Amino acid sequence: MNAIEKLLDLVNSSRFVEMTHELEPGIPYWPTHSDFKAVIGDHQSKGDESFWRTITFGEHSGTHIDSQSHFILGGKNVDQIPITQIIGRGVNIDATDTPPKGEVPLSKIHAFEKEHGSIMAGDIVFFRFGWDKRWAVGKAGKPFLEDWPGTSKEAAEYLRDKGVKAVGCDTLALDKFGSPDNPSHRVLLGSGINIIENVNNLGILPAFFGVIGLPCKFKDGSGSTLRLVAVLDKE
Repeated sequence: MNAIEKLLDLVNSSRFVEMTHELEPGIPYWPTHSDFKAVIGDHQSKGDESFWRTITFGEHSGTHIDSQSHFILGGKNVDQIPITQIIGRGVNIDATDTPPKGEVPLSKIHAFEKEHGSIMAGDIVFFRFGWDKRWAVGKAGKPFLEDWPGTSKEAAEYLRDKGVKAVGCDTLALDKFGSPDNPSHRVLLGSGINIIENVNNLGILPAFFGVIGLPCKFKDGSGSTLRLVAVLDKE
C-alpha cells in the first residue's frame, strides 16, 4: 500500500473529532496579547465581486502551539517546528479533580499509566481540566480567564524524561493561574517540547487517540494558531 492509498484508507476508516475552538471576535485571550479582530473588506452585499476580510490576532490566539522561542531566548521559532511534531498518539489524562489554581502532581500521571499503560516517547500528552466548558465569547468567557489549574514542575520533568513531543491542556496556559515562574513552560520548551493550549473536546475523547495538528508557518513566530483534530476508529 503506497502513501496515497494509506491516506485514503485512513480518511475512509476513521472518525475525526474537532479539538479546535473557533476564532472569532470576543474570544478569551491573554491580557497582554492582541485580541481577535475581523474587518470586512469587500462583500457582495455592497456590490463587490467577492468577499474578504482583514484578520488581526496574536500568535497565541485560540487553540494554539507555543514554539520554543516563546520562553527560551534564541530557541526555535514556529516555522522551524517539524511537520510531524503534532502528528502521533494522543494521551488524554483526566485532571478534572485538580482545584482552581492547583497543580497536577506526578502521582496523577503514575495513576494514569497504571490504569491505561505507559506514556511513550513521541506521544502528545493532554491534560483535561474541563476548562473548555468555560470558553465563551465576550463577558461570558470571563471565567475561562480566571483561576485555571496547571501542571507541576515534577510532572513536566517526568514527561520531558519520557521524550514526549508535546504537552497540551484545555486551559489558557499549561502553568497555573498566577504562576510566578511558569516552570512547565521552562522545562518543556527548554527541551524542545512544544506546548498546546486552549484545546477543545478532550472530555469526549478516550485515553488514547490519534492526533493531527498543523500550525501556520509564521516566519520567526513565537507560536501559532493550529487546527487540531483527533483521529478515532469509526463506530
